[in-house]
Amino acid sequence: MKISYDKWYPIVQPQANVQAEVFAKRVEKLDAEREVQVQVDKQVKKFHQYEYEIYEYRMRQVTINIDIANLKREIDKLV
Repeated sequence: MKISYDKWYPIVQPQANVQAEVFAKRVEKLDAEREVQVQVDKQVKKFHQYEYEIYEYRMRQVTINIDIANLKREIDKLV
């Protein structure tokens, strides 16, 4: 379709209700993004808590293994 420049094309200015609708849609979009971000942050926090529990468990095992090795050395000294 060819547009001729000899015709007058009116410029449509946004009305107040259109701007309000756009603002409401943006607010809804930002609220949805914020809700998703909060859920992601909760999952990341939970993941770090589990990671720390695993770390504590492994360090407890290492400490017990070191204590066992030290006790074996003391027993070997006595024998």
